[in-house]
Amino acid sequence: MTLGSLLCLAFLGPDLWVLHQGSRWMIPFDSVQAPEIVVVPGASVLRNGKPSPVLRQRVQEALWVARRWPEARLVLSGTADGGYDEPLAMRRYLKEHGIDTARLVLDREGLSTRDAFLNLGKPSGRILVVSQEWHLPRSLWLARELGWEAWGVVAGRDAAAGWGNHLREHAGRAANFWQMAWRKATSKVVSLARSSR
Repeated sequence: MTLGSLLCLAFLGPDLWVLHQGSRWMIPFDSVQAPEIVVVPGASVLRNGKPSPVLRQRVQEALWVARRWPEARLVLSGTADGGYDEPLAMRRYLKEHGIDTARLVLDREGLSTRDAFLNLGKPSGRILVVSQEWHLPRSLWLARELGWEAWGVVAGRDAAAGWGNHLREHAGRAANFWQMAWRKATSKVVSLARSSR
């Protein structure tokens, strides 16, 4: 087998695996059981501080979720740098539409999808992830790999994803697969080292 074939398998295999596994936990809105935490991953914000079309779809769906389960906390995760603030843009939108800000948790350290779930802390309870169909499989796979009982609802179901988003997801799924594999391997090595003392 050539080096090119091996590299292709190392990319394509994990990509398809994460897509297949993560898709299992995407469910219709009506089938969702009450979550304790709703996670809204970040996306870009326009220059005027308003959510981009992608982020707007996520926060609009999160609004429906927040109204359906008034006890759930909403974790708005994304990037914040100077005047640029994805969580704040989401918070403003939800506040303008009547959601109590006491329910909204701003995670300004959510620099990646993986970070969004790591920043939640120790897994406990059911979480619901709100994102687009092209992003949810990776999000849910990551959340499950990190120990959460995670389910997902699709935001902007009829919206076109765009080739850029699809390309990023292919790369993201493969990268996250190998990140998590490395995390598990190093964790086992540390455990073995401690048990041999």
